Amino acid sequence: MERGPVRTIPALVVAVGLLASLTACAGDSGPGSSGCPPTGDAASVVTATGSFGEKPDADVPSPIVTTETQVSTLIEGDGERLVDGSPVIIDYTLYDGATGREVEDSGYDGTAANPITVGGQALAPLAAALECSTVGSRVVVAVKASELSASIQGSAVEPTDDPDAAYVAIVDVKQAFLPKADGRPVPGESGLPAVVTAPSGAPGISVPDSDAPTAQETHLVREGSGRELTADDTAVVQFTAVTWATPSTVTASTWNNGDTATTVALGDPALPAPIRDALVGQKVGSQVMTVIPAAEAGGADSFVYVFDVLGSL
Repeated sequence: MERGPVRTIPALVVAVGLLASLTACAGDSGPGSSGCPPTGDAASVVTATGSFGEKPDADVPSPIVTTETQVSTLIEGDGERLVDGSPVIIDYTLYDGATGREVEDSGYDGTAANPITVGGQALAPLAAALECSTVGSRVVVAVKASELSASIQGSAVEPTDDPDAAYVAIVDVKQAFLPKADGRPVPGESGLPAVVTAPSGAPGISVPDSDAPTAQETHLVREGSGRELTADDTAVVQFTAVTWATPSTVTASTWNNGDTATTVALGDPALPAPIRDALVGQKVGSQVMTVIPAAEAGGADSFVYVFDVLGSL
């Protein structure tokens, strides 16, 4: 094996483009309801025509300013409601609130396949604003320009000295995935690490004070009930990797990178075989632990990975 997994998986996270969290929605409430992003004139003044999934023909009166993120729903979808931690696939068009001119769009060609995560750090105000909306919805999001530009690097969004300057996005919520593994708990196995899960879904991994296995071992922590991953899928996951050592150390974790889900292309020849072997055949909703011994990791250390399988593309 040419590369150990601890180098390859973080590279996948960086390639995705790592994405201030709002409180969870109450019941089936939507934007503007208690615990959800507020509505307001900065968002509701914007109108658009055109079908969901196609670039909108928008009217963005200018100037638009705002002191907070605001959301307005143009098309109400009938899919699942987004919660904090939900990875979502979106199409969007972004406008400068000062001039009403278009800044950039996602292309609307099916290539925007990397999810952003509600409550994640990248596109933070835009991603957080999607909480409580539903899949199939088209929403207008007005965000402070200073907050959006601080969460993006290398984009057309430029910093501004005006504290109330705004950007406006028209967002189509196309697809959503689980915020964390939701399968049934599976008893642990003697001699393997123990996994405990925080309410957010982030795992804590306790490595036993013994030698690591000499061959890869994979064990379900939670068994999901969704579709099985195939070698042709791109899995949507959260993961944590730690060393099998005393003391054990975290070498990579999406949970520590703004709680941002990432994608793993299972057919990518650059993906280490032990990671592919651990994920192919697993069901969506599962939490999967795999121990990769040093000999298979291609280095001096053995590693423990815990994956939450949130969905697939």
